[in-house]
Amino acid sequence: MTPASGLAMVPGMHSTGSSRGESSPRKLSKGEITRRNILKAAEASFADQGYDAARLEAIADEVGIKQAAIFYYFPSKRRLFDELGQEIHQSLVSLTQMRLDGVDDPWEKLMLLAEAWLDFMVARPTAARIILRNCATPVAGDDRPEAYSSDALQLLRAIIAEGVAAGRFADVNSMYLVNLLSGSILHYVCNPEQLGSERPYRPDDPTEVAIFKTVLRKTARAVLDVQ
Repeated sequence: MTPASGLAMVPGMHSTGSSRGESSPRKLSKGEITRRNILKAAEASFADQGYDAARLEAIADEVGIKQAAIFYYFPSKRRLFDELGQEIHQSLVSLTQMRLDGVDDPWEKLMLLAEAWLDFMVARPTAARIILRNCATPVAGDDRPEAYSSDALQLLRAIIAEGVAAGRFADVNSMYLVNLLSGSILHYVCNPEQLGSERPYRPDDPTEVAIFKTVLRKTARAVLDVQ
């Protein structure tokens, strides 16, 4: 897909190149390239088919290696899935922190966080589909997805706590805003084909992205404005 305007610098897109004017990155070893390619193929497979239906054999075929070679880098399918989830959320946190750097106002921090999350998911829709699948999957036993999403959620909680303490935000449970913002973003990215032919849109259309950012801002203010 063609990224929306301003999304070219979203991290975590499995790129091995560098932007013009940047110093050349360290050349990756063959093993590092293979590992990265496995993660890339696994992301597409888990996004399209879900964890249970995704097949390691198909992932290996996509990379051009034997299935047994995957276990050299990832001891199990579950480990591959978990490391992919960790990489997705680490990339999301890195982008968010970069956008928030040097910003002090709680309202502006919150708006920039929401926009960073949207930009990330628009540029990486496979990540959005994986997260949405996780949200719809019952959690069993010790399988706790927040183990790698907690840093992203903590950024939001900290901004809300800061705004409440400063008297800028109404004192509401941060989980309401987590569900409103993150749920809206995930459905915006994943749902265009689900709304019927009379309501078509492209999630990566810069005009649509700008309109949806305005919607996110209004949503946050509706929840947190001090009455």
